[in-house]
Amino acid sequence: MTPFSPQACALADLLEHRRELILRRWADRVRAGDLVGSNVSEPTLHDSLPDFLDQVAVALRCREPQGVTAPAPAAAEDVAREHGRQRYRVGFDLRTLVIEYDLLREVLFDTIDESGLPLRIADLRVLCAAFARGISEAVDQFSRERDLDLQAGAAERERVSEFERQLIAIVSHDLRSPLAAILIAAEAAVRRGALDDKTSRLLVRIQTGAHRATRLINDLLDFTHERKSGRIPVRPQDVSLRALVQESIDEAATMFPERVIEYACEDPIAARVDPDRIAQVLSNLLTNALKFSPPSTVVRVTTRTHGDAAVIEIHNWGPPIPPHRHGSIFEAFEHGDLSTQTRASLGLGLHISRQIVLAHGGTIDVCSSAECGTTFTCTLPRQPHPVPLPLSV
Repeated sequence: MTPFSPQACALADLLEHRRELILRRWADRVRAGDLVGSNVSEPTLHDSLPDFLDQVAVALRCREPQGVTAPAPAAAEDVAREHGRQRYRVGFDLRTLVIEYDLLREVLFDTIDESGLPLRIADLRVLCAAFARGISEAVDQFSRERDLDLQAGAAERERVSEFERQLIAIVSHDLRSPLAAILIAAEAAVRRGALDDKTSRLLVRIQTGAHRATRLINDLLDFTHERKSGRIPVRPQDVSLRALVQESIDEAATMFPERVIEYACEDPIAARVDPDRIAQVLSNLLTNALKFSPPSTVVRVTTRTHGDAAVIEIHNWGPPIPPHRHGSIFEAFEHGDLSTQTRASLGLGLHISRQIVLAHGGTIDVCSSAECGTTFTCTLPRQPHPVPLPLSV
């Protein structure tokens, strides 16, 4: 390399002597443009830019022979890469990273203009080349840091996914199997009869607890499946809706033998639905209605047709659900009631019920007040409608 002209050396001296002024003016412009938050300190904001300006001064004092482009000094590359790494860790975006270099270049040119020193084309080329190298190296390092984080995030998501798969396998087999054995044993003991009242009550509690645990496991499995595939699968077939609802009521009555469930139905309603999934919805809604209403009140179920749709309504006289929660109770891990009874629930029942109804192309809503009680209304098309998969987000 050969030394530059006295004018170039004078520019380098100016840059070194007024470095603090340049950085202060630059920081003022960065903050005035709202490029960074007020919580970013001056040392963090300056980072390695003072070293970068020193490298620009070095570039002004040295040059290659005419027509030869000088490679960036190793120290300059290191400074720019470290700056890109720091900017990514602090939370800058690429746009802000580039803009801050542009502002620094503007402040530098303004300072040279104020000094009255001449800025020759050759010197301008050196300055522009130094800034171009700095931006390039900083952006490349910023991108590398981001890619590394994305790769690490993908690896972590795969690890979590594998853990979920193992957990599902455990839940599916190691928990459901013993619960099934408990239910079979309890039901066999009940069928034998000749039990005293205390033993009968204990067996009913065993059956109720095992059924509840099974429902919780099924809800958890359905929620996991929904998260992975975006929907809960349904297999529609022609069924009698009246018979399907009656079966669900009979099942609920065995769990709540002291309660009264009334059923009003029009003529037999034929519908093409997944009977197991709709029975799951009915079980969730009936269990909630019976659990959260006074024992002395009646739970009323109604089925009717409305145009091409079948409508199922389940009404109870439990405490009203606040209006602001009518939508949120269908979200995962939310509860429709605020009492301590919900502590035995994952808060997935209503969410999964809605997903099942949506998979049929239907809707589920709630209306609740102290005067009229609480009614969950499930509307299902009597013929299946094609339901597209949700878009990935």
